[in-house]
Amino acid sequence: MVSDAARSPFAHFPAHCVRPLGSLSLQALSRWAAETKQQFVEIDLTDARDKKSVLRAIGRALAFPAWYGANLDALYDCLTDLPERGQGGAWLIVITHLPSTPQFDDEQGAALLDVFRDAAEAFADAGVGLRVLYSAST
Repeated sequence: MVSDAARSPFAHFPAHCVRPLGSLSLQALSRWAAETKQQFVEIDLTDARDKKSVLRAIGRALAFPAWYGANLDALYDCLTDLPERGQGGAWLIVITHLPSTPQFDDEQGAALLDVFRDAAEAFADAGVGLRVLYSAST
């Protein structure tokens, strides 16, 4: 018998990916994460306007340690420590309202997402899933 979680429209997501959120429902993603024992974290960047505020918001949402320096290298280091901090399950991180401002332009957004992609590779090496979905500010 196939479980409801396996029949979910989200079950097709690779265990390691960074993708646009599109029209996916946060509530449905949260339910799916709970059903499949994934750690679900929503990172709302509505109030972030520059690189430092984006990185600080990510650090707060993921409860990074006090030494987190709110830069891309520290982001990678803290992301790759998440499997050790978790309960052994995969992670589903949803980043909403990724800014597009003169202080946080498309190039900085791409660099940020590249860090998540690099972290997803490290998670794969550790045998832990990391799915990151994101949406831009409208």
